[in-house]
Amino acid sequence: MRPRKNHLRKTHNVPSKRMDYILIGIIILVAAVLRLWKLGQVPFMHDEFSALLRTRFDNFHDFIQQGVMPDSHPIGVQLFLWGWVKLFGWSAFWVKLPFVLMGIASIYLIYLIGRQWFNRKVGLFSAAFFTVSQFTIFYSQLARPYSAGLFFVLLMAVFWHKVVFGTKTTTRDYIGFALSAWACSVIQYFSIAQAGLIFLTGLFFLPKERRKAYWLSGLAAVVLFAPTLPIFWQQLFVSGSIGGWLAAPKSTFLTDFIQYTMNYSMLFMFTVGIIIILPLILGKRTKQRQPLRWAGIAWFVIIFAIAFIYSLKREPIIQHSTLIFSYPFVIIVAFSMFGTRTLSPWQTALVVAAILFVGTASLVMERRYYDLMYHQGFDQIAAEMQQDKDQYGDKIQFATRTEIGEAAEFYQAKTDVDNRIIFNRIYNEEGDLVREAELGDFNRWLSEHHETPMLGFGWTDYVNPIWEATAVGNYPYLIEKKDWFTSRYLTLSKTPTEGGQYLLNDLSENPYAYQEGQEWGKGFTFACDSLPADIEALSVIAKIHNEVELYRCVAVIEVHDAATDSLILWHSSLPDDGHFMPGDHVVADAILFSDDFKPAGKYIKAYLWNQDKKPLVVTKLNYYYTTKSRVLTGLYEPLN
Repeated sequence: MRPRKNHLRKTHNVPSKRMDYILIGIIILVAAVLRLWKLGQVPFMHDEFSALLRTRFDNFHDFIQQGVMPDSHPIGVQLFLWGWVKLFGWSAFWVKLPFVLMGIASIYLIYLIGRQWFNRKVGLFSAAFFTVSQFTIFYSQLARPYSAGLFFVLLMAVFWHKVVFGTKTTTRDYIGFALSAWACSVIQYFSIAQAGLIFLTGLFFLPKERRKAYWLSGLAAVVLFAPTLPIFWQQLFVSGSIGGWLAAPKSTFLTDFIQYTMNYSMLFMFTVGIIIILPLILGKRTKQRQPLRWAGIAWFVIIFAIAFIYSLKREPIIQHSTLIFSYPFVIIVAFSMFGTRTLSPWQTALVVAAILFVGTASLVMERRYYDLMYHQGFDQIAAEMQQDKDQYGDKIQFATRTEIGEAAEFYQAKTDVDNRIIFNRIYNEEGDLVREAELGDFNRWLSEHHETPMLGFGWTDYVNPIWEATAVGNYPYLIEKKDWFTSRYLTLSKTPTEGGQYLLNDLSENPYAYQEGQEWGKGFTFACDSLPADIEALSVIAKIHNEVELYRCVAVIEVHDAATDSLILWHSSLPDDGHFMPGDHVVADAILFSDDFKPAGKYIKAYLWNQDKKPLVVTKLNYYYTTKSRVLTGLYEPLN
């Protein structure tokens, strides 16, 4: 007797597959729109400028020695940029486009992995999540290794599944596996680690008859990587650092990271959480593919543990981007309780729509991503300078403090503002680097231009707050302040202006003198209870008059416990910042408080330290403070 065919199952699967194809098409379309939207208007960030500036070499030897070796990343992306900008220049659209395209392609690869490991629904929900997560959108729009590294890690995982679990393998699968593993090895050091974990995991599941081809594929990747070993050795063992500029991670790093990937949105987190446990609610949980569940979790946990422990024990390296190569597998596993029949095709479409809609809404409205990402310090400071120049003409001068002077100049050169200066590095007439710019350079420039009644002052990359304090000490009336990610611009005036705000708080009422040979003078105190709870930085500003040249004349800030009178913190500006020619000047010091600082129950003592013991007169002593601005950290941290 011939067995009956299940025509009902066949007709059920056809519309289900068709719906899945439609849904992944919609997901890819949304991913493209969110990443390509006005791409040419996305300004370059600090790290991108660092990479682009290291492409300005005419020969390969100089490029390797000066463009790659000093970096903390392998050669891959830097080599690509070196060739790419020679073809398309520094246009933001063309520089960023390849990375955006790899970011979009990664969404499809996440879908493929979810489908390979579990089923189409898992792939659809995982792809939809990463489509609207600021985490992957942000790194897709950066011309840095993260989008490329993610793409090749995911591509390697696709080929890995074929060669390890596939019913039939081809030479093309092994070649793809080897080439994608090699690509991971030349892009980012944590993509290397992820590729290594994927390869090692395969050894536990690999059929015996495929071991030779598997090992040959891994050997091929190592051979292809071998020419870059001198770079690897230089960066990790000679330079001895692949990080160190970051702060040590907090104990809450992992939970903060998860919230960041969900756009810091309670609604989005609730939506995703409900969807993840929906199979449990419906009683339709699938229990297949347990080994792959453990593999996905283990990859993330191992990478996180390595980065976190290294950051605590040696030097900080962990940041959001560190986990971009392993996090997709955790999300795929999180959705893996869905089976092929847990939801109908239309119910699946409804879940995808919910993820896309809630995620996009949180991205645009709660995170204000397109406002923060598309308006940043380097470009916006230049725009504000142009507006102030148009409004105030010759009455205003401009200064910028930044770590990358070429980045500020890139945008400011596009304006017609000529009475401006960028404090970054000091060059001689031949164009050779002499030294880094110091606060004393700013003080001298302010003295030379003291007759100009207004100042437009901008800073980027979280410079020492003493620079802002010095600007405010000379121009104490605020007309306008604008904040962007790690950047600020102030329009200031020397004299009272309509609508202007006086920024200084008085400590001394009458002038007092330092005589010849006098090192210490009068100190002034005030209770911290008067300061806001969200204070970020405090500055002491002394206005002085000196008839002789001063050296090592600095301001000092002491923080005391009011109950015990014990000293909590002592801080002064650098001795080299205390050099002043005869005239009227501002001597400042500033401290940046930690997030857990509580002003209540403390008091501040401020005074001048006249280390060279030359005569001078303190005409006024003030303090100035700034409060925490969510916008300054808004691309990484919550806005409320």
